Amino acid sequence: MMFKNIDEALEWIMSRRNEAHDFEAFKNIMHTLGDPQDAFKTVHVAGTNGKGSTVTFLRDLFMIHGYKVGTLQSPHFLTHLDRIRLNGENIDADFFLDTLNEYYDFFVEHNLNMFEMDFVIMCFYFINRHVDIAIIEVGLGGRLDSTNVLKKPLLSIITTIGFDHMDRLGNSLEDICKEKCGIIKKDSAVLVGDLKGDLKPLCKSLAFDKGAIFYELKSIEILKDQMFVYDNETYQIQSLAHYQIHNASLALEAYKILGFRYDEQLVKKALSSSLWRGRFEVIAHNPLVIIDGAHNVEGITALMDSVKDLKGSKALLFGALRRKEFMKMLKVVENSVDKLILTSFNHPEACKAQDYPDFEYFEDYRMAYEKLLKEYDNIIVAGSLYFISQFVQDKNN
Repeated sequence: MMFKNIDEALEWIMSRRNEAHDFEAFKNIMHTLGDPQDAFKTVHVAGTNGKGSTVTFLRDLFMIHGYKVGTLQSPHFLTHLDRIRLNGENIDADFFLDTLNEYYDFFVEHNLNMFEMDFVIMCFYFINRHVDIAIIEVGLGGRLDSTNVLKKPLLSIITTIGFDHMDRLGNSLEDICKEKCGIIKKDSAVLVGDLKGDLKPLCKSLAFDKGAIFYELKSIEILKDQMFVYDNETYQIQSLAHYQIHNASLALEAYKILGFRYDEQLVKKALSSSLWRGRFEVIAHNPLVIIDGAHNVEGITALMDSVKDLKGSKALLFGALRRKEFMKMLKVVENSVDKLILTSFNHPEACKAQDYPDFEYFEDYRMAYEKLLKEYDNIIVAGSLYFISQFVQDKNN
């Protein structure tokens, strides 16, 4: 089969949402292809929240120093092609189409799913474009994730540990932590973010068992206007979200550990201009409209911590997937905003009216949004990244 255009190709690959291979099977498939994932330097990033933002801050630190950097992130925001990027630009559509056509028979023969095919195409793209470094975001968990075929990344990063995907990762934070720490490789290095309770010692112990060097985030002093002090230097970020200071610090510490070219003024410039779309992103003023892909309890808690600083009346338009702990998320939200409206969106797992019996609900999020625009000073549109993506695309059309 040959796809004639990128739209056909993307429609087909996005339909391939079959179960992933078990880890050893995918490892063997990659070996059959010649292990292209080992042909370039990598950083591997896992965690419950903060992966995408940390990857973006780190990417921008590399880019401002003149390096060619590739990234793999998921889910996509506006187009499937934005999962694979080179210096912040989506993968070349012709390259994606040509590679999918070239390896179509192989992909079908081995029954690869969407994420696995993306990983393979990413490898060939980064080899073709001669990247200096690739920053690879884990899809789900860590130990058994397809991306864990990376044999020895220069650094593994664990951003945060929280409750998410318990059906696959376990019902305790310790179990989830062990799964995410599965990306730590023998005799390598790992950096961990702000982990709660016994999780940091657990990560340290797991790293020690593998002979890996263990790094942790230094203390952060938060100042006003999104300024902060880290390692005796003052930095500022563009985002209004408090949680982004943690992600920026994590990327900064990672960049220092990696030992690439380092210019303090360039570092400050990169951090102050970096922005990861869909995370406390301001998309309109008067009234202020913010979108945020907070899709689990930890994410919505961090979001509300930043929302409390907004001046004036606040409304939240929220859409979630049924597989998420959406009722726990709503308990976090209830007393943090003046108005809460729940809605649905175009996804087979999107929550509907029957899932929210005790809350105000609009089936059409466009109608809900228009209502809020007339009545509130601050409107936060949050929840599933699928919802946020649809909302932005509708707004842009």
